[in-house]
Amino acid sequence: MKIVYADDSKMWRAVLRDFLISKGHDVVVANDGLEAYFKIHEVLPEVVISDVVMPGLNGYQLCRLLKNDPNFSSIPILLLTASSESLDKFWSKYSGANAYIQKDSENGFNLIDSKLQEMEKNSSLKLPNSENGKRAFGDTLDKLLVETSLRGEVRRLFNHVEDMNYTIRKINDLLKEIFEIKAMALLSISVDEMNLYSSISDHEFLEKWMLSQLSRPSYPQKRNYVSIDGENEHEEFAWISKVISFDSKEQGVVAIWRDRAFSDRENNSLSIISEELGGILKIGSQLEGYRRNANFDDLTGLANYRALEEKLRVLWNDGKDFVLSIIDIDHFKKVNDTYGHAIGNEVLASIGRILENSAEKFNSFAARFGGEEFLIISERNENFFEFIDDIRQKIEKSHLSKSVPELVVTISGGIAERDDSKSFTEVVEMADQALYQAKESGRNKVIVHANE
Repeated sequence: MKIVYADDSKMWRAVLRDFLISKGHDVVVANDGLEAYFKIHEVLPEVVISDVVMPGLNGYQLCRLLKNDPNFSSIPILLLTASSESLDKFWSKYSGANAYIQKDSENGFNLIDSKLQEMEKNSSLKLPNSENGKRAFGDTLDKLLVETSLRGEVRRLFNHVEDMNYTIRKINDLLKEIFEIKAMALLSISVDEMNLYSSISDHEFLEKWMLSQLSRPSYPQKRNYVSIDGENEHEEFAWISKVISFDSKEQGVVAIWRDRAFSDRENNSLSIISEELGGILKIGSQLEGYRRNANFDDLTGLANYRALEEKLRVLWNDGKDFVLSIIDIDHFKKVNDTYGHAIGNEVLASIGRILENSAEKFNSFAARFGGEEFLIISERNENFFEFIDDIRQKIEKSHLSKSVPELVVTISGGIAERDDSKSFTEVVEMADQALYQAKESGRNKVIVHANE
């Protein structure tokens, strides 16, 4: 076999070269890793043997350079060292070497011969034509520099991953700087949620198109759309897209558009960026999951009691006026007893969606207070009664259970204002008193607490 052997030891170069020639191999020696790199491009060897500890380019570095070059990644590499430390064995494997042999080990030369026979037997090399080694070395360093720089720029964004909106906007800024794009879209998916960040106006098209690029179908229940950097059309633009993965699991899709075609080099650069984005989306999704578990009710999707208490505390400490309502599902125990808890949960989830949508339109805060009770807070006193009573009517007219479409559910509500209360707990108690009056006076109504 044709072999390039690199070693900075004159004695070892001579001894091992003679041994390899005696076994019928054609051997080219190099004094260090850099010289070996150039000679590899010139003679196109079938095997590379390299010492680990050498000045300039060491054996690990030589190995990584070759394994990262698609033209030479299939060349078997055998690393030699006088060290017996386990850490050297680890780095040998990590650098991509095919074999690692301790120079001073017993039967060391026999081990080298055995490995070479094994490599020759299993060889399936596809080598390029000979080219100038120094130019190839420069090209490889350029690629590594670009890759390292791109990965470094994206990894900086991990510092802001707790705020995904900010992080995505910084990703957009980075993509604009690198590719001079006109528009960007990034889809982030989890088990039950999809977030689409985009500067393209047609969200319906984007959602369908980007989800279709995933190898596994995804049908998230919750969909969020966030516009970035204005709203643009996409029909006249060239585009490229990449699936974003982390640990072999798909995390989303990134796509970019501009008014001219993208080169292969730019396409490869976006691939590098998308690899790093996988970790950002994964961690961002996990943080959001922790945040939701800490502050949101799983069944209804509304804020939980902890988040509700924090909201009230902030309003109170800031000295802001507010009005709140406690609503309770009428005869909910009967629903559970008659139809079962699964239907009861379906009703709770449906009411949660109604409250969430209504609260968003009225610029208010909705939370699950506990059991079948909910609480809504607003800094707008005007029309608050009409707002709550509209929710009451909407719930009464809605089909809250797909399984039992004939089921009719009503609610009762109590309203109280901050006014001269001494604590937010007192405001909640006043609303609860008004709720009790609504229950006692026939249910399916809303009553405002009367201040004495």
